[in-house]
Amino acid sequence: MGAQTPPSMLMYYGRKAYASLSSRVRARSYLRRHPQRTDFRSPDWDALWQQVRRRYPALATQEYRVDPARYGQWVADAQYPFMSYVVNRAEKYLEHQVSIDLLELPESGLVVDVAAGRSWFAQILRRRGYRVIAQDQAFATGLDGERLGGDACDMELPAACVDGITLHCSFEHFEGDSDSRFVAEAARVLRPGRRAVILPLYLHHEFINLTDPLYSKEPVQFDEGAATIASFGLANRYGRHYGLDAFGARVVEPALRHGMQVRAVRILGGTQVDPGVYLNFALVLTKR
Repeated sequence: MGAQTPPSMLMYYGRKAYASLSSRVRARSYLRRHPQRTDFRSPDWDALWQQVRRRYPALATQEYRVDPARYGQWVADAQYPFMSYVVNRAEKYLEHQVSIDLLELPESGLVVDVAAGRSWFAQILRRRGYRVIAQDQAFATGLDGERLGGDACDMELPAACVDGITLHCSFEHFEGDSDSRFVAEAARVLRPGRRAVILPLYLHHEFINLTDPLYSKEPVQFDEGAATIASFGLANRYGRHYGLDAFGARVVEPALRHGMQVRAVRILGGTQVDPGVYLNFALVLTKR
């Protein structure tokens, strides 16, 4: 039997649902007072993939095809609680399964799951014999058993101590220069030959910062040169979608400077497991 869903999870989903609905209801009134773009459209994924390969010919690339049978076995073995990931459940399950495939962990390896918050991923890996540190800025600062609080760009961990790092639907929320700083930190804590896996990697034809203007009362640090687009109901304060130039300057170049191999991965066939899956790209950073 899967783990039970704690009341805190139900409260979290309830708050997110209320915030999303409230934002949608108030959107028209807000835009009358604060006109801004709302025209976000998903890119042509195949065309964008070809552009990535042309723009960065020296970049390692991989095409990963989703196997529905493998996905189904992962979900069965993982024993997710009934109320886990109420929104975009199949997406989250698939992110977990693909990240394990891309990490290629050694037996009983040490993994840091970044922005782990309410994720079940760490528990699933522990049952498989891996050692896992769940990191989140919401946790008390410092390492306390299997929890690590504080800034993911400045983790209280020794150098070259980690066999794998995972980021599931979190890297896009790293505001300011924290995306580039995280790449440097991953290079510091990974053992040689080991990997950090980021998924989804949000690429776009245009450099975009998405925001739900009615979600957060705190100022948002938008990126210079990015188009800011309002997405009412997103229930997130900030989400970065890289244009190709921004991807190079903010991620690829810092990774190479810090001795990382960079591999972009095109995820194919995700909608075979569920039409709502939006995992199209992933990023693998390998410490040389």
